[in-house]
Amino acid sequence: MSKTREKILDTAIDLFSERGYNDVSVRELTQAVGIKESSLYNHFENKQQILDTIYQELLQSYETMTLPLKTIMEMLENMSLEEFLELAVRNFDNYMAQPRMRKIWRIISIERFRDERAREFFNRYLVDSALEYQTKVFEGMIRKGLIKDWDPRALARETHGFMLFVYFRYMEFDPQADLKEVREMVMDHMKFLTQAIRK
Repeated sequence: MSKTREKILDTAIDLFSERGYNDVSVRELTQAVGIKESSLYNHFENKQQILDTIYQELLQSYETMTLPLKTIMEMLENMSLEEFLELAVRNFDNYMAQPRMRKIWRIISIERFRDERAREFFNRYLVDSALEYQTKVFEGMIRKGLIKDWDPRALARETHGFMLFVYFRYMEFDPQADLKEVREMVMDHMKFLTQAIRK
């Protein structure tokens, strides 16, 4: 990726996450980058392609972050329940500590009210797929005798419901959120959950 293309993308992420896609014109974007409007079209066909590229980056990041279920099951063979949940908190923390990813998720949050792709991405990856994934993880924990034989989908809803609260309260509308406070809150919740479900 050329430096100019990268700067256009970085600036678009900043502006779209602050004001939304519709409220940022090509002129404002190119002025912020420090290039002529015509120069933008050497790197992107139009403003929509910039947004498409941002969506693609988020998808790639999400897929990289999500470990295959087979790997999760192998990890559970060699880790205590506490160690596993601490690892989950660290992964969440590391991901949300990336300012760029937080900005891109904010774009998704803003655009889901007007863009079908953003809405689908939000519902599919932040809600539906996450619940299915966590349900399977809890099923594996139950099979291995690590936790009580409770409804794994209810456990997934409990865990993910809290994570969505953190997302909406601290990540979506507060880009400057104190990550230390968020981390401690998530860790406290995981400790509570561990005590409740441990067999």
